[in-house]
Amino acid sequence: MNTEIHTEQASLSDLDEIMHIEHTSFGVDAFSRQQMAYLVSHAKGVFLIARYNKKIAGYISFTTSNRHNTGRIYSIAVNPEYRACGIGGILLNKTIEYAHQKGLRSIFLEVRIDNSAAISVYEKNGFTKRSIKTNYYHDGAAAYSMVLHL
Repeated sequence: MNTEIHTEQASLSDLDEIMHIEHTSFGVDAFSRQQMAYLVSHAKGVFLIARYNKKIAGYISFTTSNRHNTGRIYSIAVNPEYRACGIGGILLNKTIEYAHQKGLRSIFLEVRIDNSAAISVYEKNGFTKRSIKTNYYHDGAAAYSMVLHL
């Protein structure tokens, strides 16, 4: 399947599909349409989508900070139809490449402590757990704060 997937910068015309994936993936913790529109069109960094058969199969929002020379994976999600097909890894690898090109020192992210699939992908890509943030999600679940030093 990986050979049929391509990534590109998201545009506002992609927002309906992005929001579908966001709500399907995160429910009450989903970002609003306004927040996503900002991330796609105004945030400093990159917002990539992965297309498979002309459909958006997943996305990643990555913001950067010149002040700290770091980046943050703000959100990453894959349409449930395409999970376990390597799309999350492809998006993550493209983001790490982007961070290297920008000369960033580190990439940070938060992930639910019970999301073992995502944690596994992050750890395979060199991320390590820094701390636990309690009551991070709407339902009171905790998150790992993770970092990748570049």
